Amino acid sequence: MLRRRSTVLFIVLVALPLALLAWLGTYLMRDAAKRTDASMQAILAERLSSADHQIVHDLRQLTDELDEISTGAANAATASAGLIQHPWTARAWSLDASGKLNELPGKNAFEPPVELQPMELLTELRTRALSFGPAAELIVADPRGGPPFQRISPNFIATSNTERRKAPWQTFQKLGGYHIHEITTPSSTPRTVSGWHVAEQTFIYWKKFPDGSLSGLLLDTHRLMQGLFARLPHPGLEVPPGRMMLASLRGVPLHQWGKRLEGSERPPAAHRACSEPLSQWELAYTSADEEFPKPYLFPIMLGMGSGVMLVIVLAWLYFHESARELSVAQQRVTFVNQISHELKTPLTNIRLYAEMAAHRAESSGDATMKRQLSVVETETSRLDRLIQNVLNYARQQRDKLTISPKPVSIDDIATRAIEFWKPVLEAKGFEIHLDLHGPPVIHADADAISQILGNLLSNVEKYGLAGRYVGLRTEVDGSLVRIIVEACGPGIPSGKRKAVFEPFERLRSDLNEGVSGTGIGLTISRELAQLHGGKLVVCPQYREGARFILTLPIQPTTPPS
Repeated sequence: MLRRRSTVLFIVLVALPLALLAWLGTYLMRDAAKRTDASMQAILAERLSSADHQIVHDLRQLTDELDEISTGAANAATASAGLIQHPWTARAWSLDASGKLNELPGKNAFEPPVELQPMELLTELRTRALSFGPAAELIVADPRGGPPFQRISPNFIATSNTERRKAPWQTFQKLGGYHIHEITTPSSTPRTVSGWHVAEQTFIYWKKFPDGSLSGLLLDTHRLMQGLFARLPHPGLEVPPGRMMLASLRGVPLHQWGKRLEGSERPPAAHRACSEPLSQWELAYTSADEEFPKPYLFPIMLGMGSGVMLVIVLAWLYFHESARELSVAQQRVTFVNQISHELKTPLTNIRLYAEMAAHRAESSGDATMKRQLSVVETETSRLDRLIQNVLNYARQQRDKLTISPKPVSIDDIATRAIEFWKPVLEAKGFEIHLDLHGPPVIHADADAISQILGNLLSNVEKYGLAGRYVGLRTEVDGSLVRIIVEACGPGIPSGKRKAVFEPFERLRSDLNEGVSGTGIGLTISRELAQLHGGKLVVCPQYREGARFILTLPIQPTTPPS
């Protein structure tokens, strides 16, 4: 029992608080990490968005610049003659309204990674530009502005009834309303439209004129990328402490910038595809260690450590004090045990000589001395029973209370108990009723059963003076034998029927007046009954006083652990 109690206390005072602290610390760390990560992702997303906006904005400015060069040209042929002078131009074409293609060489010798079919490209471009709608509809009316470009080609093309693949060429058209100075009101006046025709590492600027002609301009991709990358990061913005990388969708690095402080060589923490028409590129950023430190770890770990230390210190103090109190209690039990043993030796001698003197007085016919020696013998037996209760209680506290079952007659034990208490009970006016119907033999410890009955009859003698009746009967119920001891009187209150078996528990003060005892008799009796595999209870249906029922198995059983 003591071991189970210590285990429960350890779980409640140490294991449970430590588990709660560990759960709370883990929860706080995860919550703080989640909040920090969300904040970091928001900052990185804004940083990538700023870089993306800068690249696409510069491409829009280049588009406006090329449109300005061809301003005033009546058709594609005239415009191509002017566009070919741009320093980034590798090749120029013009397709007139009748479908005639004209090609002009540029100033840069650049061969794109994809095979070009100018006639097919320009014809397809003109078809898409015409099918997209009038140029007047390409103006964004939102005063906040709109995107610089819009896709006018499908993103995927069907290769069979069930399969699709990404289109190798993507076509984008410039939208109006991007700049604050642009007219945002639709106009019926025919306007020229322009945009980009993009493939892998290949950029073709195109422009459609009101007469239906179309011009195309192949740019040197290396010169174009150098021009775009030279303005990164955004002018006026501080260089990021980590590493910003621009790469193709296949993972080929194109450009990197940033301070690249410690920690920025790790894999990227955030990705973003560039806006159209640069959707073939991807931005990625790896933050440096100093950008997003984890200051939440220190206070959380400090709080957890302090809590753990507090729990450990409190638990140590409690168990230290408990161990000290247990040691003192053990010393007291040992002292009582030793004193009780020391008292039994002279008590045995007193009983022996009292019996011898009683025989001598009976032989001499001295009635007065015989009566006086009978009182000495009775009180000696009472003292012996009290000492035996104390010894058994001390053993029970040390988990050493044991029994030695042997074949015995329960009716003989009951008869001897009544005969022992008969003189005392009759002297106080008790009516004794004995009704024995027990089995011939059961396996039990005769001394233990005698002690149980002695304790019960002792309580009758103490508390049953109001009724002056005691009954003891035995009966068989299947494989069990019941020993019933009952007395008339005030009885036991319903709320005290379990409490009377607790050590040192006493009933109402009016019942205790003038009553002596150790208060452990019923506790020892119940423990002895349980060691036999039985039980000792108070009958709740008995209303005329108190009735105790001792139930024992007839055959030997294993005592409960």
